[in-house]
Amino acid sequence: MLRIDHISIHGINGIERLDLSLNKGFNFICGKNGIGKTTILNCIASSFNRVSQEVRKNVRSEEGKWYITGEINDNPRFYEYFNVDENTQYTRTGRPRYKNAIKSKEIINFSISRTAYSTPIYTPKSITQSLTESDRLQNWMYDNYFDVAHMSSKRLKNLLIAQECFYLLNPETRFSKVFRRELKTDENEYKGGPKADIYVETPTGEIPFNYLSSGYRACLSILLGIIKQTEVTSALKDVHSFNGVILIDELDLHLHPAWQAKLIEILKWLVPEAQIIATTHSPHIIQVAKQNEIIALAYHNQKKNEIINQRFIDNEYGLQGWTVEEILQDIMGMGDIYSEKCSEILASFDEALSSFDTEKAGHLFKILDSMLHPNNHLRKILKLQMTSLEKVKYD
Repeated sequence: MLRIDHISIHGINGIERLDLSLNKGFNFICGKNGIGKTTILNCIASSFNRVSQEVRKNVRSEEGKWYITGEINDNPRFYEYFNVDENTQYTRTGRPRYKNAIKSKEIINFSISRTAYSTPIYTPKSITQSLTESDRLQNWMYDNYFDVAHMSSKRLKNLLIAQECFYLLNPETRFSKVFRRELKTDENEYKGGPKADIYVETPTGEIPFNYLSSGYRACLSILLGIIKQTEVTSALKDVHSFNGVILIDELDLHLHPAWQAKLIEILKWLVPEAQIIATTHSPHIIQVAKQNEIIALAYHNQKKNEIINQRFIDNEYGLQGWTVEEILQDIMGMGDIYSEKCSEILASFDEALSSFDTEKAGHLFKILDSMLHPNNHLRKILKLQMTSLEKVKYD
Protein backbone atom coordinates (compact mmCIF):
# COMPACT_ATOMS: atom_id res chain seq x y z
CA MET A 1 0.00 0.00 0.00
CA LEU A 2 1.23 3.47 -0.89
CA ARG A 3 -0.39 6.88 -0.47
CA ILE A 4 1.03 10.38 -0.83
CA ASP A 5 -0.54 12.93 1.48
CA HIS A 6 1.50 16.07 0.91
CA ILE A 7 4.34 17.47 -1.17
CA SER A 8 6.14 20.76 -0.60
CA ILE A 9 8.37 22.04 -3.44
CA HIS A 10 10.89 24.88 -3.13
CA GLY A 11 13.09 26.21 -5.95
CA ILE A 12 12.51 23.37 -8.45
CA ASN A 13 12.18 24.18 -12.17
CA GLY A 14 9.67 27.06 -12.38
CA ILE A 15 8.26 26.59 -8.88
CA GLU A 16 9.63 28.80 -6.14
CA ARG A 17 7.19 27.56 -3.51
CA LEU A 18 4.24 25.16 -3.53
CA ASP A 19 2.57 23.28 -0.68
CA LEU A 20 0.10 20.71 -1.93
CA SER A 21 -2.17 18.26 -0.13
CA LEU A 22 -3.40 15.28 -2.15
CA ASN A 23 -6.63 13.35 -2.10
CA LYS A 24 -6.34 9.61 -1.39
CA GLY A 25 -8.27 8.80 -4.58
CA PHE A 26 -8.16 10.84 -7.78
CA ASN A 27 -6.24 14.10 -8.19
CA PHE A 28 -6.56 16.11 -11.41
CA ILE A 29 -3.91 18.84 -11.50
CA CYS A 30 -4.76 21.72 -13.82
CA GLY A 31 -3.81 25.35 -14.37
CA LYS A 32 -2.23 27.60 -16.97
CA ASN A 33 0.74 26.43 -19.05
CA GLY A 34 4.13 26.54 -17.34
CA ILE A 35 2.76 26.71 -13.81
CA GLY A 36 4.51 23.50 -12.74
CA LYS A 37 2.04 20.63 -13.19
CA THR A 38 4.59 18.21 -14.67
CA THR A 39 7.22 19.29 -12.12
CA ILE A 40 4.96 17.96 -9.35
CA LEU A 41 4.82 14.53 -11.01
CA ASN A 42 8.57 14.52 -11.63
CA CYS A 43 9.32 15.29 -7.98
CA ILE A 44 6.97 12.51 -6.83
CA ALA A 45 8.46 10.00 -9.29
CA SER A 46 12.02 10.94 -8.29
CA SER A 47 11.10 10.35 -4.64
CA PHE A 48 10.57 6.65 -5.36
CA ASN A 49 13.84 5.62 -6.95
CA ARG A 50 12.77 6.72 -10.43
CA VAL A 51 15.40 8.44 -12.55
CA SER A 52 14.51 11.82 -14.01
CA GLN A 53 16.27 14.54 -15.95
CA GLU A 54 13.51 17.06 -15.36
CA VAL A 55 14.06 17.92 -11.67
CA ARG A 56 16.49 20.83 -11.53
CA LYS A 57 17.21 23.70 -9.20
CA ASN A 58 15.62 27.01 -10.18
CA VAL A 59 18.45 29.36 -11.24
CA ARG A 60 17.00 32.11 -9.03
CA SER A 61 16.91 29.92 -5.94
CA GLU A 62 19.69 29.20 -3.49
CA GLU A 63 18.67 25.54 -3.36
CA GLY A 64 16.19 23.17 -4.95
CA LYS A 65 14.38 20.85 -2.56
CA TRP A 66 11.12 19.13 -1.79
CA TYR A 67 9.46 17.29 1.07
CA ILE A 68 7.01 14.44 0.67
CA THR A 69 4.84 12.68 3.25
CA GLY A 70 2.47 9.74 3.12
CA GLU A 71 1.83 6.13 4.09
CA ILE A 72 3.62 3.01 2.92
CA ASN A 73 3.20 -0.69 3.75
CA ASP A 74 4.17 -1.51 7.34
CA ASN A 75 5.50 1.99 7.99
CA PRO A 76 2.34 3.99 8.84
CA ARG A 77 3.94 7.32 7.99
CA PHE A 78 6.93 8.45 5.96
CA TYR A 79 8.50 11.88 5.68
CA GLU A 80 11.37 12.35 3.26
CA TYR A 81 13.44 15.36 2.27
CA PHE A 82 15.19 15.68 -1.11
CA ASN A 83 17.78 18.24 -2.16
CA VAL A 84 18.85 18.39 -5.81
CA ASP A 85 22.47 19.20 -4.91
CA GLU A 86 22.92 17.15 -1.73
CA ASN A 87 20.95 13.98 -2.41
CA THR A 88 21.69 13.38 -6.07
CA GLN A 89 23.77 10.53 -7.42
CA TYR A 90 24.05 9.42 -11.04
CA THR A 91 23.46 6.15 -12.82
CA ARG A 92 25.87 4.68 -15.35
CA THR A 93 23.88 6.40 -18.09
CA GLY A 94 24.35 9.77 -16.40
CA ARG A 95 20.77 10.19 -15.21
CA PRO A 96 20.14 11.51 -11.70
CA ARG A 97 18.87 9.29 -8.92
CA TYR A 98 18.34 10.20 -5.27
CA LYS A 99 20.29 8.34 -2.60
CA ASN A 100 17.45 8.49 -0.10
CA ALA A 101 14.72 7.48 -2.58
CA ILE A 102 11.81 5.65 -0.97
CA LYS A 103 11.80 1.95 -1.90
CA SER A 104 8.45 0.91 -3.33
CA LYS A 105 7.18 -0.91 -6.40
CA GLU A 106 3.68 0.36 -5.79
CA ILE A 107 4.07 3.36 -8.10
CA ILE A 108 3.41 3.59 -11.83
CA ASN A 109 4.60 6.59 -13.82
CA PHE A 110 3.41 7.39 -17.34
CA SER A 111 5.31 10.08 -19.20
CA ILE A 112 3.82 12.35 -21.84
CA SER A 113 4.55 9.68 -24.47
CA ARG A 114 2.41 7.20 -22.52
CA THR A 115 5.51 5.12 -21.87
CA ALA A 116 6.27 4.14 -18.26
CA TYR A 117 9.84 4.85 -17.14
CA SER A 118 10.29 1.15 -16.44
CA THR A 119 9.50 0.32 -20.08
CA PRO A 120 12.44 0.31 -22.54
CA ILE A 121 12.35 3.29 -24.85
CA TYR A 122 13.42 2.47 -28.40
CA THR A 123 15.16 5.10 -30.50
CA PRO A 124 13.93 4.37 -34.00
CA LYS A 125 16.14 4.52 -37.10
CA SER A 126 13.00 4.47 -39.19
CA ILE A 127 9.32 4.10 -38.53
CA THR A 128 9.24 0.57 -39.91
CA GLN A 129 12.13 -0.57 -37.70
CA SER A 130 10.80 0.76 -34.41
CA LEU A 131 8.43 -0.65 -31.84
CA THR A 132 5.58 1.69 -31.01
CA GLU A 133 3.81 1.69 -27.65
CA SER A 134 0.96 -0.14 -29.40
CA ASP A 135 3.40 -2.84 -30.56
CA ARG A 136 4.82 -3.26 -27.07
CA LEU A 137 1.38 -3.64 -25.51
CA GLN A 138 0.32 -6.22 -28.08
CA ASN A 139 3.56 -8.16 -27.57
CA TRP A 140 3.10 -7.97 -23.81
CA MET A 141 -0.46 -9.27 -23.98
CA TYR A 142 0.67 -12.28 -26.01
CA ASP A 143 3.76 -13.03 -23.91
CA ASN A 144 2.02 -12.52 -20.57
CA TYR A 145 -1.24 -14.35 -21.17
CA PHE A 146 -1.09 -16.51 -24.30
CA ASP A 147 2.47 -17.83 -24.41
CA VAL A 148 2.77 -19.22 -20.87
CA ALA A 149 2.49 -22.84 -19.78
CA HIS A 150 0.81 -22.07 -16.47
CA MET A 151 -1.18 -18.96 -15.61
CA SER A 152 -1.54 -17.78 -12.03
CA SER A 153 -4.95 -16.76 -10.69
CA LYS A 154 -3.76 -13.15 -10.65
CA ARG A 155 -2.85 -13.25 -14.35
CA LEU A 156 -6.09 -14.96 -15.28
CA LYS A 157 -8.10 -12.29 -13.47
CA ASN A 158 -6.06 -9.54 -15.13
CA LEU A 159 -6.58 -11.12 -18.55
CA LEU A 160 -10.35 -11.08 -18.06
CA ILE A 161 -10.17 -7.46 -16.87
CA ALA A 162 -8.01 -6.48 -19.86
CA GLN A 163 -10.49 -8.08 -22.26
CA GLU A 164 -13.37 -6.24 -20.58
CA CYS A 165 -11.62 -2.90 -21.16
CA PHE A 166 -12.21 -3.33 -24.92
CA TYR A 167 -15.95 -3.63 -24.35
CA LEU A 168 -16.19 -0.83 -21.78
CA LEU A 169 -14.59 1.66 -24.16
CA ASN A 170 -17.01 0.69 -26.90
CA PRO A 171 -19.81 -1.86 -26.31
CA GLU A 172 -19.70 -2.70 -30.03
CA THR A 173 -16.05 -3.74 -29.83
CA ARG A 174 -14.86 -6.91 -28.13
CA PHE A 175 -11.49 -8.58 -27.74
CA SER A 176 -11.20 -11.52 -30.14
CA LYS A 177 -7.69 -12.99 -30.16
CA VAL A 178 -3.97 -12.30 -30.18
CA PHE A 179 -1.33 -14.28 -32.02
CA ARG A 180 2.35 -14.06 -32.93
CA ARG A 181 3.24 -12.90 -36.42
CA GLU A 182 6.65 -13.67 -37.91
CA LEU A 183 8.24 -10.83 -39.88
CA LYS A 184 10.68 -10.96 -42.75
CA THR A 185 14.13 -9.58 -41.97
CA ASP A 186 14.71 -7.28 -44.94
CA GLU A 187 15.42 -3.56 -45.05
CA ASN A 188 11.75 -2.60 -44.75
CA GLU A 189 10.79 -4.71 -41.75
CA TYR A 190 11.37 -4.53 -38.02
CA LYS A 191 14.43 -6.66 -37.24
CA GLY A 192 13.67 -7.37 -33.61
CA GLY A 193 11.90 -10.65 -34.23
CA PRO A 194 8.22 -11.59 -34.26
CA LYS A 195 5.41 -9.24 -33.27
CA ALA A 196 2.00 -9.93 -31.80
CA ASP A 197 -1.30 -8.79 -33.28
CA ILE A 198 -4.52 -8.23 -31.34
CA TYR A 199 -7.80 -8.65 -33.21
CA VAL A 200 -11.17 -7.31 -32.12
CA GLU A 201 -14.73 -8.11 -33.09
CA THR A 202 -16.72 -5.15 -34.46
CA PRO A 203 -20.15 -4.83 -36.13
CA THR A 204 -18.33 -4.95 -39.49
CA GLY A 205 -16.27 -8.05 -38.64
CA GLU A 206 -12.93 -8.92 -37.09
CA ILE A 207 -10.23 -6.27 -37.56
CA PRO A 208 -6.65 -5.70 -36.29
CA PHE A 209 -6.20 -3.53 -33.19
CA ASN A 210 -4.18 -0.97 -35.17
CA TYR A 211 -7.18 -0.30 -37.43
CA LEU A 212 -9.17 1.12 -34.52
CA SER A 213 -9.48 4.87 -33.99
CA SER A 214 -6.52 6.70 -32.46
CA GLY A 215 -8.67 7.80 -29.50
CA TYR A 216 -9.75 4.24 -28.74
CA ARG A 217 -6.15 2.99 -28.96
CA ALA A 218 -4.86 5.86 -26.80
CA CYS A 219 -7.39 5.07 -24.06
CA LEU A 220 -6.66 1.36 -24.26
CA SER A 221 -2.90 2.03 -24.08
CA ILE A 222 -3.41 3.73 -20.73
CA LEU A 223 -5.71 1.00 -19.37
CA LEU A 224 -3.59 -1.94 -20.57
CA GLY A 225 -0.43 -0.07 -19.57
CA ILE A 226 -1.67 0.15 -15.99
CA ILE A 227 -2.49 -3.58 -15.94
CA LYS A 228 0.95 -4.27 -17.42
CA GLN A 229 2.76 -2.29 -14.74
CA THR A 230 0.79 -3.79 -11.86
CA GLU A 231 1.85 -7.24 -13.11
CA VAL A 232 5.48 -6.49 -12.16
CA THR A 233 4.78 -5.31 -8.61
CA SER A 234 5.45 -7.55 -5.64
CA ALA A 235 1.73 -7.81 -4.90
CA LEU A 236 -0.07 -11.05 -5.72
CA LYS A 237 -3.38 -9.27 -6.28
CA ASP A 238 -5.09 -8.37 -9.53
CA VAL A 239 -5.25 -4.82 -10.90
CA HIS A 240 -8.62 -4.13 -9.23
CA SER A 241 -6.82 -4.53 -5.88
CA PHE A 242 -3.78 -2.40 -6.78
CA ASN A 243 -3.34 -0.11 -3.78
CA GLY A 244 -0.52 2.12 -4.95
CA VAL A 245 0.04 5.40 -6.80
CA ILE A 246 -0.39 6.03 -10.53
CA LEU A 247 1.11 9.16 -12.10
CA ILE A 248 -0.14 10.22 -15.55
CA ASP A 249 1.18 13.31 -17.34
CA GLU A 250 -1.36 14.99 -19.65
CA LEU A 251 -4.12 12.44 -19.23
CA ASP A 252 -6.14 14.00 -22.04
CA LEU A 253 -3.31 13.96 -24.61
CA HIS A 254 -4.63 13.27 -28.14
CA LEU A 255 -8.07 12.34 -26.79
CA HIS A 256 -11.34 13.69 -28.17
CA PRO A 257 -13.52 15.21 -25.40
CA ALA A 258 -15.97 12.33 -25.78
CA TRP A 259 -13.20 9.87 -24.82
CA GLN A 260 -11.94 11.90 -21.87
CA ALA A 261 -14.96 11.52 -19.59
CA LYS A 262 -15.30 7.85 -20.53
CA LEU A 263 -11.64 7.20 -19.66
CA ILE A 264 -12.10 8.67 -16.16
CA GLU A 265 -15.14 6.48 -15.59
CA ILE A 266 -13.27 3.31 -16.64
CA LEU A 267 -10.17 4.22 -14.62
CA LYS A 268 -12.31 4.42 -11.50
CA TRP A 269 -13.58 0.93 -12.30
CA LEU A 270 -10.13 -0.44 -13.16
CA VAL A 271 -8.19 0.76 -10.10
CA PRO A 272 -10.74 1.65 -7.39
CA GLU A 273 -8.13 1.20 -4.63
CA ALA A 274 -5.39 3.31 -6.24
CA GLN A 275 -4.36 6.92 -5.83
CA ILE A 276 -4.17 8.61 -9.24
CA ILE A 277 -2.31 11.88 -9.67
CA ALA A 278 -2.74 13.22 -13.20
CA THR A 279 -2.14 16.50 -15.00
CA THR A 280 -4.67 17.74 -17.54
CA HIS A 281 -5.46 20.67 -19.82
CA SER A 282 -8.99 19.45 -20.44
CA PRO A 283 -11.99 21.39 -19.13
CA HIS A 284 -14.09 18.31 -19.92
CA ILE A 285 -12.19 16.20 -17.36
CA ILE A 286 -12.42 18.96 -14.75
CA GLN A 287 -16.13 19.28 -15.49
CA VAL A 288 -16.87 15.64 -14.53
CA ALA A 289 -14.45 15.45 -11.58
CA LYS A 290 -15.63 15.62 -7.99
CA GLN A 291 -14.91 18.75 -5.98
CA ASN A 292 -12.17 17.16 -3.86
CA GLU A 293 -10.48 15.67 -6.94
CA ILE A 294 -9.65 19.04 -8.55
CA ILE A 295 -6.29 20.72 -7.90
CA ALA A 296 -6.44 24.06 -9.69
CA LEU A 297 -3.02 25.70 -9.52
CA ALA A 298 -2.66 29.48 -9.64
CA TYR A 299 -0.02 32.07 -8.80
CA HIS A 300 -0.44 33.56 -5.34
CA ASN A 301 2.51 35.83 -5.98
CA GLN A 302 3.63 35.52 -9.61
CA LYS A 303 6.75 37.63 -9.13
CA LYS A 304 7.98 35.12 -6.56
CA ASN A 305 6.50 32.10 -8.40
CA GLU A 306 4.52 31.14 -5.30
CA ILE A 307 1.77 28.74 -6.33
CA ILE A 308 -1.39 27.72 -4.49
CA ASN A 309 -4.30 25.36 -5.00
CA GLN A 310 -7.36 27.50 -5.80
CA ARG A 311 -10.53 26.34 -4.13
CA PHE A 312 -13.38 28.01 -5.96
CA ILE A 313 -16.29 26.12 -4.50
CA ASP A 314 -16.95 23.67 -1.72
CA ASN A 315 -19.94 21.52 -2.60
CA GLU A 316 -20.65 17.97 -3.67
CA TYR A 317 -21.14 18.88 -7.34
CA GLY A 318 -17.66 20.24 -8.04
CA LEU A 319 -17.62 22.17 -11.33
CA GLN A 320 -20.34 20.13 -13.02
CA GLY A 321 -22.47 23.26 -13.42
CA TRP A 322 -19.65 25.33 -14.94
CA THR A 323 -19.40 25.83 -18.68
CA VAL A 324 -16.27 24.86 -20.60
CA GLU A 325 -15.56 28.56 -21.19
CA GLU A 326 -15.79 29.37 -17.45
CA ILE A 327 -13.37 26.54 -16.63
CA LEU A 328 -10.97 27.64 -19.36
CA GLN A 329 -10.91 31.20 -18.05
CA ASP A 330 -11.06 30.77 -14.26
CA ILE A 331 -9.28 27.42 -13.84
CA MET A 332 -6.95 27.14 -16.84
CA GLY A 333 -6.07 30.83 -16.89
CA MET A 334 -7.10 31.36 -20.51
CA GLY A 335 -7.33 35.10 -21.06
CA ASP A 336 -9.95 35.18 -23.79
CA ILE A 337 -12.20 32.51 -25.25
CA TYR A 338 -12.67 34.39 -28.53
CA SER A 339 -10.23 34.85 -31.40
CA GLU A 340 -8.03 37.95 -31.45
CA LYS A 341 -10.06 39.42 -34.32
CA CYS A 342 -13.39 38.85 -32.55
CA SER A 343 -12.02 40.31 -29.31
CA GLU A 344 -10.88 43.46 -31.16
CA ILE A 345 -14.33 43.96 -32.67
CA LEU A 346 -16.00 43.41 -29.29
CA ALA A 347 -13.72 46.04 -27.75
CA SER A 348 -14.52 48.49 -30.55
CA PHE A 349 -18.24 47.79 -30.11
CA ASP A 350 -17.99 48.59 -26.38
CA GLU A 351 -16.14 51.79 -27.21
CA ALA A 352 -18.86 52.79 -29.69
CA LEU A 353 -21.52 52.15 -27.05
CA SER A 354 -19.65 54.29 -24.52
CA SER A 355 -19.37 57.19 -26.98
CA PHE A 356 -23.01 56.80 -28.13
CA ASP A 357 -21.84 56.24 -31.72
CA THR A 358 -24.95 54.49 -33.03
CA GLU A 359 -23.74 54.22 -36.63
CA LYS A 360 -20.41 52.60 -35.73
CA ALA A 361 -22.00 50.33 -33.12
CA GLY A 362 -24.61 49.19 -35.66
CA HIS A 363 -21.92 48.38 -38.22
CA LEU A 364 -19.89 46.38 -35.69
CA PHE A 365 -23.01 44.60 -34.44
CA LYS A 366 -23.70 43.29 -37.95
CA ILE A 367 -20.14 41.90 -38.12
CA LEU A 368 -20.42 40.24 -34.71
CA ASP A 369 -23.86 38.88 -35.57
CA SER A 370 -22.33 37.06 -38.55
CA MET A 371 -19.26 35.85 -36.60
CA LEU A 372 -20.84 34.40 -33.47
CA HIS A 373 -22.28 30.93 -33.07
CA PRO A 374 -26.01 30.88 -33.97
CA ASN A 375 -26.96 30.02 -30.37
CA ASN A 376 -24.38 32.17 -28.59
CA HIS A 377 -26.03 34.01 -25.69
CA LEU A 378 -23.74 37.01 -26.31
CA ARG A 379 -25.73 37.82 -29.45
CA LYS A 380 -28.83 38.54 -27.32
CA ILE A 381 -26.81 40.75 -24.98
CA LEU A 382 -25.35 42.73 -27.89
CA LYS A 383 -28.80 43.16 -29.40
CA LEU A 384 -30.17 44.49 -26.11
CA GLN A 385 -27.27 46.92 -25.90
CA MET A 386 -27.96 48.13 -29.43
CA THR A 387 -31.66 48.57 -28.64
CA SER A 388 -30.81 50.56 -25.50
CA LEU A 389 -28.40 52.77 -27.47
CA GLU A 390 -30.96 53.49 -30.18
CA LYS A 391 -33.59 54.29 -27.52
CA VAL A 392 -31.23 56.75 -25.84
CA LYS A 393 -30.52 58.39 -29.22
CA TYR A 394 -34.16 58.92 -30.10
CA ASP A 395 -35.20 59.86 -26.58
